[in-house]
Amino acid sequence: MVLNDNRTRAVSSLGWVDRGSLWVYSANEPSPQQITLSDATYLSVSAGAEEFFAVVHHWDGKRLEITAHSHLDPRHIISRLALRQALPGSSSRVELSREGELSVWDRLPGAFTGYAFGEFQLVLTRYAGEDDVQTFAWFDDRYDKGYQGIVGANEVPDSSSLIISIQRDSQPVLYDPYTKTAVRKLHLADRGGNPSFQFRGSAAEFWATDYDYIVKLDGKTLAVKNAQCVQDAVRGIRQFIGNFCFDSGQNICLLARPFSGDAVALDADSMTQVSRIELGRQPLDIGMLADGTVIARDWKSGDSLFGKI
Repeated sequence: MVLNDNRTRAVSSLGWVDRGSLWVYSANEPSPQQITLSDATYLSVSAGAEEFFAVVHHWDGKRLEITAHSHLDPRHIISRLALRQALPGSSSRVELSREGELSVWDRLPGAFTGYAFGEFQLVLTRYAGEDDVQTFAWFDDRYDKGYQGIVGANEVPDSSSLIISIQRDSQPVLYDPYTKTAVRKLHLADRGGNPSFQFRGSAAEFWATDYDYIVKLDGKTLAVKNAQCVQDAVRGIRQFIGNFCFDSGQNICLLARPFSGDAVALDADSMTQVSRIELGRQPLDIGMLADGTVIARDWKSGDSLFGKI
């Protein structure tokens, strides 16, 4: 879930529920809206600066597009980046076409990933040249590609490197897109999750999920500073956590727990639990509004869930 700067609007997309649509919530409206953007199989949403966010449109490998939007008018596409093969139907080089107001990409993430034309593709939005679309040579048969895939790219501040997350793998790869090399593997909590990263700028830290753990890494060395299990196992079976977010001051980390019907708030410095918010159902995606309202979405139905911190 991504929020605007003043935390009065939220945007989400759960692919198995929303398909090519966005779920859009505004504190001034009585209920969320569903806004259809495309006929994509599913969408993924990324936060940008100011009022902007980006949407990756996935078509099960047939196409891949990235669009830029504003929270002020989510339906409007400000700019579009589309991947296409130089020679359609062949294994030729993949090119990136650009349209719309291209300056918006300066206020959005510089790297996105998705599967298209038989490969996991890396799209570099601020790199205009032959290497603005890349594949990962290191993602080879050492990975179980029927079970694993590339699930995200995060920029490392003050560096050209990216953190590439891999499905069911606790060792994300630090990747240099300029040399096209895997620099090294990082190490999380060894839980085999689908790591999702966020940068906590106030403390120069990366935070990442790893199945039932939340992990804190030093923003420069990328070494683990702390890790906490935040979801108990039941009868010896581990249960995964949902998404997480920070409050506006980045003092609190809020994590959704679909198997507990709640969210927990951690003190971001000590990682100790300071609050529990009962939400009901199975909260998976989560955000916190300016007034302290916790808004989440149910894992299976996508229904809206509300609480207060």
